Amino acid sequence: MKIRALSKNEFKNSEFIYFSNILDGFDKYEYIQLSPTTSIYEEVEKSYIRFLEKLFNINNNKLVIDFYKNRLDDNSIKYIEDRLKYEEKKMLNKLISSGKEEDIFFEITDISYIPLLIKLNLKELFFVTFYFDKANFTLWGNYNYNFPLFSSKKENLEEIKKIAKQCSLL
Repeated sequence: MKIRALSKNEFKNSEFIYFSNILDGFDKYEYIQLSPTTSIYEEVEKSYIRFLEKLFNINNNKLVIDFYKNRLDDNSIKYIEDRLKYEEKKMLNKLISSGKEEDIFFEITDISYIPLLIKLNLKELFFVTFYFDKANFTLWGNYNYNFPLFSSKKENLEEIKKIAKQCSLL
């Protein structure tokens, strides 16, 4: 299955780094601030896609996202869809229709979703947080192409910094 809804209990009983307020993340965890070395959108998008694909592979070909679909009304969905290509719209609608209305956590095992998820964040259409249990970090979608990445282990950040530099994000 490419998308699987996780219950809140299943998510909270896993090894994910979770906090509801970004300031809590800065206070409680080690972090780095990803920031692209260019401001050209197409290059930024490629860098983040490449970076997230590498993390996806490190994390046993999966990631978990929070996707607050219950906050999207019909007008919001239309606004987002109007800014997407046809295939991206199909993927978005598959994500929206996954699980129950109240589900917010989704396990993604199809790498082809990464470009859509990155685009939603970079274009500031709908922010998504990315959770990686095996690699023990969380990537928070944020404004102005700057995404903080949190880890409970400083040594994990050193390896991630190398990957981020390879992808022109540091």
